[in-house]
Amino acid sequence: MASGMTHRTAPSLSLLLVAALAPAGCDLAGGASFTEMRMAVDESVATGEASGLEDGLVEITTDFSIGEGLVDVAGRIRALVESQIPCSTVEATDADTLVIDFGTLDDSCTYNGRTYAGIVTLHYEVQGETVVVEHSYDGITNGRVTLDGDATVTWSRGPDGGVQRHIVSAFDHHGKRGDFHSEADRTQTFRDPGSGVFTVEGTRLWQGPRGDTHAQWEATIDVDFAVPIDGSAVIDTPSGHELTLGFEQIDEDTVEVTVTGGRRGDRVFRVTSSGAVEED
Repeated sequence: MASGMTHRTAPSLSLLLVAALAPAGCDLAGGASFTEMRMAVDESVATGEASGLEDGLVEITTDFSIGEGLVDVAGRIRALVESQIPCSTVEATDADTLVIDFGTLDDSCTYNGRTYAGIVTLHYEVQGETVVVEHSYDGITNGRVTLDGDATVTWSRGPDGGVQRHIVSAFDHHGKRGDFHSEADRTQTFRDPGSGVFTVEGTRLWQGPRGDTHAQWEATIDVDFAVPIDGSAVIDTPSGHELTLGFEQIDEDTVEVTVTGGRRGDRVFRVTSSGAVEED
């Protein structure tokens, strides 16, 4: 070899394969890319939109006081729905089972300012001061997201005198952000049942076109917002990175989301109550 000439070794086939097969936006040696951080926020919004629809329906179908007059729970819920949502039809297939048909979106079936369409089947079981409600959703939608699947909701007294509901669910979600499947196990605690604001702890598996995302949540939820208004979520991304999302409501229509775990430091996004996302 001539003096001063630099010998360049061609990259091995194995290295080329690693580069070719690495997920888009994935830094094998560092943290998540900006694209992946933004994706985590977008999926949190999609999760929140689906959860907001589910939580609103749970509020309608479990409007009772734990330990007070839990005789004929199904009858009480039927009376509530028929009086407050007259555009719906309710059928009692037995003493403890209801089928609620909210019709189509053209019917403008609303409750507390929220629109519903589709069918939900409910089965109630009272166990002392605990109430278990089995939900089955068939094309339930608010016009933005549609749910098909099942949930088991267990209501009980909380350790601090409030009320808790434990929700185990498996749903297919269809909406403008794509089609997803989710499986969740979480506990919601209420100081003021019916207010639409509560704390939540639990896990959710979110499966979509980009892969599987696993999240652990400890947050405060307001059903009028697409993301939590306080708290945090630890997210394992499809490409193997761990991100932490911190939530803080900064005004009546905006939540600031700080994402840590990126290769170039933290990123801050602002999410409106309707789900619009902007980088700060």
